[in-house]
Amino acid sequence: MKAQRDRVAAVFGLVLGVVAMAGTVLTDEYAHAAGAEARGYDALFHVVATGEQCDAHVVPGVLMAANDAVRGEVTR
Repeated sequence: MKAQRDRVAAVFGLVLGVVAMAGTVLTDEYAHAAGAEARGYDALFHVVATGEQCDAHVVPGVLMAANDAVRGEVTR
């Protein structure tokens, strides 16, 4: 009997999640949030690429060090 209740609760949760996501997509809130995120990343990459926030000579070194750290290539 408990397994049956668990199945019903799981199906109900899935249906509720699908309805909530459909409502978000249909009201264009999802597109609005995705657009805002894209604008934020674009602004961040512009600042990093142009070196507006710090000395332009420092930025490439910082980016290279971050890239090496992500790839696991730590050099000293």
